[in-house]
Amino acid sequence: MGNRARRSPTVNASRVGGSDHGIGLALKIGFLAAVLGLQVSSGRAEHFQCLAEGLVYSPTLTPFIDALPILSTIEIMNGSQLVLGAYKITQVLHSNLSATTLYAYGTSEDTATYPGPTLEALRNTTSYVRFDNHITDNETFLTTDRSLAWANPPSGGVPIVTHLHGGQFQSDSDGHPNGWYTAAGDHGSTFTTMNHTYPNTQPASLLFYHDHTVGLTRITVLSGLTGLYIIRSPTEEPSNLPTENNEISLVIQDKTFWENGSIAFPDTGVSPENHPNWCPGYFGDTILVNGIVWPYLEVYPEKYRFRILNGANARFFTLTLSNETLQFIQIGTDGGFLPDPLYLTEITLAPAYRVDVIIDFGNMTTGTSVYMNNSAPAPFPDSISVLNPATVNSVMEFRIIARASRRSRSRNNYTIPSKMTAAPSITYNLTTDVYRNMTFEEKLDADGNRIHVLMNNARWTDPVTETPTLGTVEIWDLINFLPDAHPIHIHLINFLVVYKQSFNATAYTANECSILVEYPYSGSCFTEAPQEPNSTLVGWKDTVIAYPSMVTRLWIRWTNREGGPFPFNATEGPGYLWHCHLLDHEDNDMMRPLVVRE
Repeated sequence: MGNRARRSPTVNASRVGGSDHGIGLALKIGFLAAVLGLQVSSGRAEHFQCLAEGLVYSPTLTPFIDALPILSTIEIMNGSQLVLGAYKITQVLHSNLSATTLYAYGTSEDTATYPGPTLEALRNTTSYVRFDNHITDNETFLTTDRSLAWANPPSGGVPIVTHLHGGQFQSDSDGHPNGWYTAAGDHGSTFTTMNHTYPNTQPASLLFYHDHTVGLTRITVLSGLTGLYIIRSPTEEPSNLPTENNEISLVIQDKTFWENGSIAFPDTGVSPENHPNWCPGYFGDTILVNGIVWPYLEVYPEKYRFRILNGANARFFTLTLSNETLQFIQIGTDGGFLPDPLYLTEITLAPAYRVDVIIDFGNMTTGTSVYMNNSAPAPFPDSISVLNPATVNSVMEFRIIARASRRSRSRNNYTIPSKMTAAPSITYNLTTDVYRNMTFEEKLDADGNRIHVLMNNARWTDPVTETPTLGTVEIWDLINFLPDAHPIHIHLINFLVVYKQSFNATAYTANECSILVEYPYSGSCFTEAPQEPNSTLVGWKDTVIAYPSMVTRLWIRWTNREGGPFPFNATEGPGYLWHCHLLDHEDNDMMRPLVVRE
């Protein structure tokens, strides 16, 4: 793939997502409103008015003139160690945008790309990956807020520690936030090794790796330190799924750019007297897929399998297709294949969500286009107008092209499975199961601006309170008192969502009603009976959307997926963690340690 975007013929600059949008005008209106403090749709807008001085909008960029890059792949199935480094590079993200400075993973500086190479592993075959740090900058090129709990290397530099999101392995390979290290040799308090061992004993699934340094994750991920990781298992794969060139991975993110192509990032915080530079959510005005702004992909009138990651810092995506005859046929989620396919007209992805979908272009006419669009508001599920310019409504274009004469029509005989795996079961044991109430709160300054977003009213550096025992079942009730949704990620295990249930958060906060969140549920604050998981919550998950004013109940078994022991000692090492995957929140204390006990 290299560091260049392949050019394609110019298209109408105002055509985005199949409808006309004034891109430059929308950006100017939206971001001028933010800078000038114009009236917006929500009273919470002040939480997000912390744009860098002079930051108004990205330069106007013509959509759909650059081809979607197909991510490079490295197989890690032969037992030898792969060495990946983190490097500082420049890469062209749009043909009309100057090269952007990034941090990126690669086997060398010349091969490093954003996103990083996709690593392909085989189930039950151990993989070994070493992550070296070759970034010699004295500090990150985006503004670091030193008032947060952060790595603060004594010799300076850009610390990294890589986490394989969704993986199950011993905690010294988990990328503990305090296990960071720099190119100069400084390291954090829980550093053990740069050599990570991944047993790959979990079911076939799409994972991803990214930097996880304490207090810097929002910066390093936005700067480019992320990549995909696929565990394959031939015995689990339904027969005749789209494969080879008909299986394509998509990493979706958002950014805002300066005129010179560099990433625009706030340098003035929402509450400067408390946090000079921290903002509660980074929302870009430009959508990238596989490191290209609004790309296009040429497809034959056939079935395609797309493995999709929402790699954004804070933005949710609700994806739709502009042709109403097409659907997303979802066959997998975070933890692998679903029991049955879901036929969806839209699909919502929180940050860190992965989905495995089939789109059947078989009835599409050659020469036509289908647009993948986005309708998710920001912050989700509320909406603040300045965070939702028209440009974020578009994601990418699919161009239907004729099959080459040598391409057999039989290539479209890929099938959509009717059944993929056994449905998981959930059982309660009232005498042995542990029930945990997990609350989400915010701390505000005198002007009502966020200072911290917390879980169980505790900070990252407070003593550990979650100490599950190997082999046991726990029921976690995520109780969200905040006005926005939070994607909650738990390291080490997969879990199932039992239900979600709305409650009156205002009345509860005013002590006008109660919540007794135990089994069975009770309490006068609830406004509905428990609701079964919707399409955003089904299947085995490692990240879940905790919706506002809702209790989201999780069933967690501290074992491998089949209920047996882990093939490693989960009680050793620095331990694991659970946190919000809105990276700006994670970096400001919405992250807690988790230690597994015998």
